Amino acid sequence: MSKKGRSKGEKPEMETDAVQMANEELRAKLTNIQIEFQQEKSKVGKLRERLQEAKLEREQEQRRHTAYISELKAKLHEEKTKELQALREVLIRQHEQEAARTAKIKEGELQRLQATLNVLRDGAADKVKTALLAEAREEARRAFDGERQRLQQEILELKAARKQAEEALSNCMQADKTKAAD
Repeated sequence: MSKKGRSKGEKPEMETDAVQMANEELRAKLTNIQIEFQQEKSKVGKLRERLQEAKLEREQEQRRHTAYISELKAKLHEEKTKELQALREVLIRQHEQEAARTAKIKEGELQRLQATLNVLRDGAADKVKTALLAEAREEARRAFDGERQRLQQEILELKAARKQAEEALSNCMQADKTKAAD
């Protein structure tokens, strides 16, 4: 019986040793896993910091780009306004020159007709005088109507050109707003 008792006593001791060894191995593995976990946690923290820094940089870059785009839009608007003002002034000057030229031509025609009328009054018969006067008036009216129509057409063309320029400016401004929104 003593043999049985000893072998039973040794068995639990061997099992205890095996359990302790397995326990120590598991503790060592657990320690290694905890170390790896801490290292990975540290890496994740660093990556989060880098990600946050990248986000901040991107936001700053976006703000710089937005400010730059706004500045460019302001410059473009200013340039377009100056161009339109210059175009408007050129068109006004052209119109004034054309009106002055037309007035000068009409004044010359009027003086010529007045001279003809004076000659007719001084010595011609009433019928001839009336006929020539009517003819001169008709000729002057036709010339005046033709010149007036030509000037009206030119005014319409200038208005159309102005409208196109304003539409182009409006389209540019709309495109700028669209770009800014994007």
